[in-house]
Amino acid sequence: MSVFREIYHTMLPVDYTVSTWLTLGALLQCILVALLPRNVALLPPIAIFMVRFIRGYLIAKGALPNPVTKEVTHGRQTWQIPSADGTVATTGSRESIVVLVLSASFSHPNGRYSPGSKTMNDYFVAMWLDAQENREKYGYLGNTPALYTQDDGTRQDTKGSTAVYLSYWKSLEGLHRFAHAGPHMKGQLWWENGAMNNFPHLGVSHEVYEVPAGNWENVYHNFRPFGITNTEYPVPVINEESGKESVQWVSGLRSADGKDWKNMQSRMGRKAVFGATKPTRL
Repeated sequence: MSVFREIYHTMLPVDYTVSTWLTLGALLQCILVALLPRNVALLPPIAIFMVRFIRGYLIAKGALPNPVTKEVTHGRQTWQIPSADGTVATTGSRESIVVLVLSASFSHPNGRYSPGSKTMNDYFVAMWLDAQENREKYGYLGNTPALYTQDDGTRQDTKGSTAVYLSYWKSLEGLHRFAHAGPHMKGQLWWENGAMNNFPHLGVSHEVYEVPAGNWENVYHNFRPFGITNTEYPVPVINEESGKESVQWVSGLRSADGKDWKNMQSRMGRKAVFGATKPTRL
């Protein structure tokens, strides 16, 4: 059972097309019909459908709690770098920020289950674990879960399967330290010393953006912590008893209500009208 449970939790809808999943379901049903009495074989799909339909109906009507909305923050929210004392920001976009877009593509019928994919995934997992464990050293603020493309037949760049990670960093210097650390370098050497040619159906890419202060902003409506709003920023804290300085990681999420946060310009910390590029001075 543990094997089937692991397969269930690791497989994603984007791994195969809808028609493949439907064919697989039909095949499993055929096996049940061949092995079991007809009435017994028909029971599992009917029971599963009825349970899910009734549960969905009760959640939609408010009779059952909706687990999907558990972490949703209602209203208008924005993420900004916290004040020096760790309290919510009073000025928008007051420092620069670095965004790393890291992607992996799978141009193979078996997608993430193609040759070499597991090894590449292991390097990705180790790399993000290293970033989190050494976030003060790297200035790593956080990232998104993997975002997968869905081939709907309307765009060339959705063919196959592509996983995209958005990650946020305090500075280019910290990102550079991360890139030259053990886990990332091991993955890079594995790729450059053979994997790139041995597994031509795999692809990796990255984009880096250093955004100056006064040139970035965000707003989220009725959203769970996601993207930059799921990051934390390091704030120095002095221990009153020992006098030693430590780092406290603080969420920059705050309400975006009120005139000071109502539009893109104000969330960028700009006092001038639209089109100005000069940020508010601290």
